[in-house]
Amino acid sequence: MIYFWSNTIWYVLLGISTISIVIYSISKAKRRKFTFAYYMTLVGLVLFFETMILIVFKSYNYYPMIIHTSPFDDVIAGNLFSQFSVAATALLVAVLNLKNYWILILSGIYGLIEELFLALGIYSHNWYRTWMTLVGLTIYFWWAKKNYIKGLMRGIKPLRLYFYIFMGLFPLDVITLFWGFILSGYQNYTRNLIPDSVRSPYLASFLYYTFVAVIIISIYFLRLKWRWKSGVILGIYGINFIAYKLHILYFYNMFWYVVFSTISIFSIYLSIALLDYCYKNK
Repeated sequence: MIYFWSNTIWYVLLGISTISIVIYSISKAKRRKFTFAYYMTLVGLVLFFETMILIVFKSYNYYPMIIHTSPFDDVIAGNLFSQFSVAATALLVAVLNLKNYWILILSGIYGLIEELFLALGIYSHNWYRTWMTLVGLTIYFWWAKKNYIKGLMRGIKPLRLYFYIFMGLFPLDVITLFWGFILSGYQNYTRNLIPDSVRSPYLASFLYYTFVAVIIISIYFLRLKWRWKSGVILGIYGINFIAYKLHILYFYNMFWYVVFSTISIFSIYLSIALLDYCYKNK
């Protein structure tokens, strides 16, 4: 509790505002299931980009002081608060079809929040700068608005739908499932993928998710017969086992190999089905 009032409270307030904005936006939407799925895509899009520059390029650090046992997991937790908030605002812009000057105003507000967090010492830059946030969010909010309206009016073409679903899996499965397994201590990834042994497992997790997600999205939309789907799924089990033997994937024991493989495969498949249903539901 020593850091709650100095660090954590600011992220909690950001989280409360995020939940409020999402609830309000979805309540105002004409197609709520579509809007929920679109929010998952918006979260995934910004997390996909931000996680890469955070993990690979070491752009900045967050200090919410929520996870005390692992400083880098604490940084990731802070990143989640930030990016879910940004995506919620993008959803608000899209649903309300706000004018372009609102995009500039809201981007500016996030710039001020970033400067506040810097001043409070609960966030820090390495090479990253606040002006990059202003430019990035202006483009991101505009993109979110444009494609939301286009999706409602014209529908979503197949390739775009696959991309949207791939991004939507990021908050539904990577954050809840893959990161959850890492935090549990029963499953992890190689520390030798990149020179930084602390960040290496998270990049490996990201790449593993991409590999499995692309395969499962493919078998879902190709409408393969179940015997072919079963063959592909068994192949993923086999790849996981080989990766385990090569020390690319780590499991506490063989039981956790089965648990992780089963949950990750079927969770992603069900998430794809959910997002597909929400996007296509009228």
